[in-house]
Amino acid sequence: MQELYDTRAPNPPSRAILIGVKLRNNLMHETEESLQELRQLAETAGIEVVCETIQPRNAPNPTYFIGEGKVEELKPLVEELDADAIIFDEELSPAQNRNLEKALEVATIDRTGLILQVFAQRALTKEARLQVALAQLEYALPRLTRMWTHLSRLATGGGGGRHLRGPGETQLEMDRRWVRRNIGQVRKALDTVEKQRHTQRRNRAEKIKVSLVGYTNAGKSTLFNVLTGETVLAEDKLFATLDSTTRKLDLPHKQQILLSDTVGFIKKLPHQLVAAFKATLEEVLEADLLLHVIDVSHPEAEAQIAAVNVVLKELEATDIPMFMVFNKIDRLKSDNEELHILQCQYPEALPISAQRGDGVPALIDALAQRFAERGTDLSLCIPYTEGKVLDLLHKHGIVLNTEYEAEAIYVEVRLPDRYLKSVSQFLVSS
Repeated sequence: MQELYDTRAPNPPSRAILIGVKLRNNLMHETEESLQELRQLAETAGIEVVCETIQPRNAPNPTYFIGEGKVEELKPLVEELDADAIIFDEELSPAQNRNLEKALEVATIDRTGLILQVFAQRALTKEARLQVALAQLEYALPRLTRMWTHLSRLATGGGGGRHLRGPGETQLEMDRRWVRRNIGQVRKALDTVEKQRHTQRRNRAEKIKVSLVGYTNAGKSTLFNVLTGETVLAEDKLFATLDSTTRKLDLPHKQQILLSDTVGFIKKLPHQLVAAFKATLEEVLEADLLLHVIDVSHPEAEAQIAAVNVVLKELEATDIPMFMVFNKIDRLKSDNEELHILQCQYPEALPISAQRGDGVPALIDALAQRFAERGTDLSLCIPYTEGKVLDLLHKHGIVLNTEYEAEAIYVEVRLPDRYLKSVSQFLVSS
């Protein structure tokens, strides 16, 4: 099957006006912070922001989301600033999107569409491109406006073109049929990827698994590289990493865990992306421990913690034990009041600087201590012919005492419960 997973728009907008809307129940500083994050998303997508504006409203206008008067204000501004896109910090309905494009005669993109565009640019592997393609197609299905004409490049089979129109079939019906067909093809390809991931997870079922989670740009990939010695891409940009990466991490006392770096979360993370990245995010669901990395230098650190918790709840991962890490302390003054407040709220959280290395040894010790407490103390009698069992004990357990007798080796060991079955026949006591 021919595979064409180029999810990037051929002619993306280059100059945009950002629109924020302060609804009745929202605080102004929250709206401003969200608009600032939208600017970062736009810049990550390579779009120059030429103007920002916020309109207070009691409720969204069903036709334009913003008021008709605001739409009239934007018309000359679009021409004056030579803008080729309007980007909203909200999710627009398909009708609102179409109405705005017709009124302003420029591409209209909502927050979800912009996040999808950033993901499309960041998708490097086949799996990530498939996941983004699925999210784009499902998002486009109820819209099918001219800004999504590039989706024809997502065709995954045959000649890559659309079917000929049937008798009485409108262009819109043909487009919808084409999108639905490609959704089915992409889902089928993703099912194959998911089966491969399932096999990989089954092969490492006996390992202790820790997943890094956190808000995008919190420093997860930097911490992952520091802990594992890897060189995973770590940029000061939103969504620098989309693919989940798993590596072994050796802890003190000969403990070994599997550490996974996962895609960053964000406020208002589109449901399409959560669903599309299900295979990747299952690394979170399979974890024995979540390492929640927080950028404590960010003015909205507490709101970002809440946003991550919302996504974890959506993933049904709230029952997994979590350890919080306050990252980027090197950017703060020693008497920082916000950090003090967060430390009072989360007294078990560990302050670190992944970039500088501060606190990383303490984090490794904390992980070792946490997993040292998991397991059972055993006394084993191992025949000299069972050298593989002794290797298993040294590799996965903490050997407390070893005595070499004439007939066998007597070992006292603290071993994770997942290995008890492997050594049960040599058990003397526990």
